[in-house]
Amino acid sequence: MLMSRETAPESDNDSLFGEGEGTTSDQPAGILSPARRRIPPNVKVEGLYFDPDVCLPESVALDLLENIKAKDYFRGGTVNQLMLFERSYDLVSSDGVGLSQAELAQSNLRGESAAVASSGEMASSSTTLPPFLVDLLSVLSDILRPHIPESTSDLLFPDTAGQSGRRKPARQAILNLYRPGEGITPHVDLLKRFGDGIIIVSLGSGTVMQLAPVASPPSGSSLNPEKESVDLWLEPRSILVLEKEARYGWTHGIPARKGDWVENDMMLSEDDDKAIWVERGVRVSITLRWLLPGAEIVGGADEDSEMSDHHHAQSASTM
Repeated sequence: MLMSRETAPESDNDSLFGEGEGTTSDQPAGILSPARRRIPPNVKVEGLYFDPDVCLPESVALDLLENIKAKDYFRGGTVNQLMLFERSYDLVSSDGVGLSQAELAQSNLRGESAAVASSGEMASSSTTLPPFLVDLLSVLSDILRPHIPESTSDLLFPDTAGQSGRRKPARQAILNLYRPGEGITPHVDLLKRFGDGIIIVSLGSGTVMQLAPVASPPSGSSLNPEKESVDLWLEPRSILVLEKEARYGWTHGIPARKGDWVENDMMLSEDDDKAIWVERGVRVSITLRWLLPGAEIVGGADEDSEMSDHHHAQSASTM
């Protein structure tokens, strides 16, 4: 059961972002259960949408990595995070950069340096997101709409045409760089900073994302902390959507290790291995989420408590 092994696909991802670490990893002696390639039938979480078959085209994924490489967002691997923001009348600063000091204070979620896009890198249209991210949103809308509820589509991709008087929320995009052995502590995205509806896109390498119900749901909530947790294998080009219970009542995190046990989807008989060991390569994630009104205000009454109440934490140490 524990003998199969799958190496990370050959690519030039390491050269995109710096030297990095290799993908060599000692295979652990045993496992409790492998990560699932699909959401198990017994895990019923409102607002959790994931299907490995609903993914980005390979050409789109390659273009995204090439754009990130061309702009050197990770500065040769010396930073691991970049935050970009759509232009909003409430959020945009006097010099035209859609970035607030409150967001800068939040930028170092994984305990390392965060890069900030300059005004020269912003698109000149009605959005401050670079053109390749604007294109990504269009592709995601086309891919996801047939597979998620209409209300979820409207939340993630609002059509503001003809809705006079309604301001479109400001969207934030976070690019994160993960080398083999790196992870992020399980957390719920800040409740008073970010709205409902989160999209996570995986590029370059797969990883396991651990999803678990929060230990103490908010007061008055109907969320059930006894629900079973799940480890999902996020393949390269995969798309994960979190809203409602999945966004507010479940933590998500990535264990710090150089590889993962994943269920064997090629098992043809009981004699075949039920799990395979998959070594991690360099992974880039793109997370898209909404800023709440007032999220740009620095030093708000709830800012300090909000930053301490949630489990956005440093990169977990290499294992």
